[in-house]
Amino acid sequence: MKICIPVDQLNGLASEIAPNFRAAPALLVVDSVTKEFLGIDASSGACRATPLQIDAIVCAGGIGRGMFNGLRGRGIQVFNTDAMTVEEALAELAGGSLSEVKEVECCGGDHHGEAHGHQHGQDCGCGSAAGETEAGGCCGHH
Repeated sequence: MKICIPVDQLNGLASEIAPNFRAAPALLVVDSVTKEFLGIDASSGACRATPLQIDAIVCAGGIGRGMFNGLRGRGIQVFNTDAMTVEEALAELAGGSLSEVKEVECCGGDHHGEAHGHQHGQDCGCGSAAGETEAGGCCGHH
């Protein structure tokens, strides 16, 4: 299985997972069987940098609704983790302790348990303002 994980810096399997997929500066694509990996610069946007030949994404919080729906439409599974590093997340996935995300409103907190940083009224990428929680709203900040 080819797994794509958003990371703060490319540091192999020790790379720390970025808290928001869309804002990740890099992506690490790992073969779950061989543990071979490929680093991808995502400074122009993780949405554009995401390779087509992946089976799953493991993220630690925020992922836009449009990105999520696009991935699911291509048959790509999305998993959420509290792991800090790629290696920890891969171990969780292999051990069956990660649940597949079935739906997303827009974005959530990061893997440190904090909101992902926008101030009330800032856009989070899905067309609504951060902090909205009414029906059809965007973010479910905790």
